Amino acid sequence: MPNLVKDWTARASHQVQKKIGYRFLRTKRFGIDWLDDAARIAREGWHPSFTKLEVVFDVGANIGQTASKLAQRISPKSIYSFEPVQSTFAQLEANTKTLSSVHCLNYGLSDINANSSIHIYESSVYASTCDRTPVMSPENETFLRTETIKLKTLDKVRSELGVEKIDLLKIDTEGADLRTIRGARESLQSKAIGLIVFEFYRPSDLSGTNGTLFPVDETLVSHGYRLVAFYTDHVHPDRSTGIYNALYTPEPE
Repeated sequence: MPNLVKDWTARASHQVQKKIGYRFLRTKRFGIDWLDDAARIAREGWHPSFTKLEVVFDVGANIGQTASKLAQRISPKSIYSFEPVQSTFAQLEANTKTLSSVHCLNYGLSDINANSSIHIYESSVYASTCDRTPVMSPENETFLRTETIKLKTLDKVRSELGVEKIDLLKIDTEGADLRTIRGARESLQSKAIGLIVFEFYRPSDLSGTNGTLFPVDETLVSHGYRLVAFYTDHVHPDRSTGIYNALYTPEPE
């Protein structure tokens, strides 16, 4: 009987893929959906201090895409969504106003506590405090303007908000993810942060560290974190960049 079920499942999977282009995947495989994997790691208790995803920092919240997904799929007690660009922040507030767990904050998280400049492009998702990244710069035809924004370190914000620990830290700051990580040094060292997911464009870049994986990996490993999986959102066919995410968790105690 088990073999019959296995054969039927294989045939059904083949038909689905043939007709509509989808195929079944084993749900235990890591690297398909970072939120599924984060919830699984918490549920399985990989680290005793982070067994539930109750407090989330959504850094680079844009117009609330991730906040809405988090609220719908894992229902955290608190989602702190950080968006420094005023016009984008207004959309974030409007899109999450019915989500009681979402707290919108109109500043970014970096490695300084000061005002800074951010480059704005036609698509708000590309706004970045970096002068240039492997995928975007002010020379790009979609560049609109530069604005002044407020930045704070994660360590300072966690103290201001009275947040004891962050179960999930999501960072999407268009090339400046390393700066956000550097601004969380005390929180990382004390293991006040559980799971971390961040975006990058390529493993390394001769022109600098913006939007690259290796410098972030080196920093997180130095604080006792380890890689779990990679997630590919997009790969450019004609240049050596893509849009990827990486999920890290504290080393087992």
